[in-house]
Amino acid sequence: MPPQTPPRPRNELIEWYQSIPPITKAVFTLSIATTVAPALGLVSPYHLILNWTAISKLQLWRLITSFFLNKLDLGFAMNLYFSYRQSVQLENEVFAGRTADYLYFLLLTSIMQLAAARYLDLLVLSDGLIMTLTYLWSQHYRDVPMSFMFGIRFKARYLPWVLVGYNYLTPGGNVVGSLVGIAAAHIYYYLTTTYPSQGGRRYLSTPAFLQRLFPPTTARGGFTAGGAFQMWPGNQQQQQQQQQAQRTNVFGGHSWGRGQRLGS
Repeated sequence: MPPQTPPRPRNELIEWYQSIPPITKAVFTLSIATTVAPALGLVSPYHLILNWTAISKLQLWRLITSFFLNKLDLGFAMNLYFSYRQSVQLENEVFAGRTADYLYFLLLTSIMQLAAARYLDLLVLSDGLIMTLTYLWSQHYRDVPMSFMFGIRFKARYLPWVLVGYNYLTPGGNVVGSLVGIAAAHIYYYLTTTYPSQGGRRYLSTPAFLQRLFPPTTARGGFTAGGAFQMWPGNQQQQQQQQQAQRTNVFGGHSWGRGQRLGS
């Protein structure tokens, strides 16, 4: 009887990383790499921020790295964790089977933020990226109960504004980038969900080349009143989310911390 090869030991960290859906995995990985590299002295953060003069000289990577650059601290770790959680829910539930549509959402809102940054002199757009995820998540999970510091309770639809208010009241907080992210996500949500559901035309459609790169897969869902396919979490999922939200608060379950200025 030939000797049996012992089973290879499991690496739960690798298995978890491999289980992350593709777009969330890319956002998660870029956030870590772009933040850790400057902290280790591998690259200067000033080579990663938005600098339109440098971009005109074909330093095009700045158009991407400016969305993922953060200060390496506890606030970044918490932001990363909760943005990961929200992105996983969006990709696996709201955009289930429609990876191209989720990528289009991120690309479109990023272009809007870059256009605004050109005129608002924003150098880093990581706060805006987080808020686009938060705003879209809050619209699709509007009635999930949440609580803020001192036990103030509210529904998830108000989460983006609670976080903006907290950042505004925090010394050194900068809310401009967050507001730009909210505005970009609101425009996307209105044109793809709100306006079509009211009988209006759907003006935003995912380009064909993205559909070819990420073909849609089978997923349970339905069509909105405007004719757009929409995947909503089931009642059991919503109950689980509500129970989890009731056990946490914004700082325990959705603690974003305050924004950091570059170099602070």
